[in-house]
Amino acid sequence: MKNKILLGFLSLALVVGIAACDNGNADFSVVDIDPTVELGAMSGLVEGESFSITITLGDGAEGSSVSSLASATWNITDAGGAQVANGTLAPTGDNWTGTITANGLLEGDHTLTVTAVDSNGNSGTSSTTFSIVGAVPDITGSWTLAPLDGALRVGPTAGSFQWFSTPASDATGARACQFDDVWTFNNDGTFSIAMGGNTWLETWQPGGGNACGAPVAPYVDGSFNYSFDGATLTVNGQGAFIGLPKVTNTGELGNQLGATDYPASVTYEVFAVSDTDMELRVAFDNGGINWTFLLRKQ
Repeated sequence: MKNKILLGFLSLALVVGIAACDNGNADFSVVDIDPTVELGAMSGLVEGESFSITITLGDGAEGSSVSSLASATWNITDAGGAQVANGTLAPTGDNWTGTITANGLLEGDHTLTVTAVDSNGNSGTSSTTFSIVGAVPDITGSWTLAPLDGALRVGPTAGSFQWFSTPASDATGARACQFDDVWTFNNDGTFSIAMGGNTWLETWQPGGGNACGAPVAPYVDGSFNYSFDGATLTVNGQGAFIGLPKVTNTGELGNQLGATDYPASVTYEVFAVSDTDMELRVAFDNGGINWTFLLRKQ
């Protein structure tokens, strides 16, 4: 009997001891993870356009009381590491989506870095690289030969004029009939040539003789196709040309080529182009003959 009473007291003491240790205030660890940064789709990757990217920031489960998004910063550097744009964001809550925009980015490779910070000072960062391509100039509109010295010229090196060059006075003088020829480029990839019933003829053309006269087929008024990528300008179709019809990519008609070896297309190097002026070049004979044409937008 005494043993039973003693066992009962021991059991009660054990229960009381356990209850005393479990007071409901046991310690535990709180995990506060760093914010996350997700970089989305980009737009405006052409020089002169407004660059834009969507970003999504996160700081744990929605409604968490551990921390929330507090701030964010971003910066863009060029290929050399120089900062070219930067800014701040004002995210709130646990999940936030916004947009970064930047203007004035130049052609070349860039790196975007975004850093988010939560209310406890934890930070998360993400980076991505992207490239801005050069803008293709707009050449749509009507062009004529520029009334400048050397608007038509040829020489042994690119841009040279040792062998032949027209003076500015030709625009209103001997070659006025040529300087008023109009090349019109349209947005849909078509272009037209309008000579107004009179143009400059050369000895390789039937009835020509280095004088003004009625256009001779196939180099007459007409509509053609063209392609332009900022570096080259190609005109397609027999009779399509810019500057002088005799100049092709493989030689001059009536000189290196037969007088009737009309090409199906001609490609010109776009050496320079602006809103008002364009310089085109053609080289052949292994680069030994170089023609240059200066055009002016009307």
